[in-house]
Amino acid sequence: MSAETLKDFLVGVCFILIEVLIFQHLSLFGATPDPLLIYLLWLAMRYERIKLLLFAAILGLLQDALFDFWGLNMFSKTLMCFLIFNFISRQKESRMLLWQIFVIIGAASLIHNIIFLGLGTFIQAYNTGFAPIIFVVGNSLYTAALGSMLFIFKGE
Repeated sequence: MSAETLKDFLVGVCFILIEVLIFQHLSLFGATPDPLLIYLLWLAMRYERIKLLLFAAILGLLQDALFDFWGLNMFSKTLMCFLIFNFISRQKESRMLLWQIFVIIGAASLIHNIIFLGLGTFIQAYNTGFAPIIFVVGNSLYTAALGSMLFIFKGE
């Protein structure tokens, strides 16, 4: 494992810890963002598909361990990265505008949340007080807004 790969993995762990410690307490109408998803989309522009899928699986499993979902995030993030990799890798050469970043992150988050909700419904991970529309649409919009803000603040 190269030093750059290890650094990217540790940054992914930091994104998970930031989600656990900060963003789970900053919910808007029950919606919370997923910063790890934004980080995985950024990694899709840097790595080939196999390495990205390994990152998504390992970081998703770590996220599952902290949120007690055990496999839902791992599967949904890995499948989302597999489905969207070709589109993201084609976009890495072009300079995207803010609204394009918002739409791409929102669409990726929507795909992730639909997969997650489908799996969660299948294994009955949520039993009480759960609004699927807030989870799918709200989390997607919140994640897209967070990703757009990160894009603005990242600079050149």
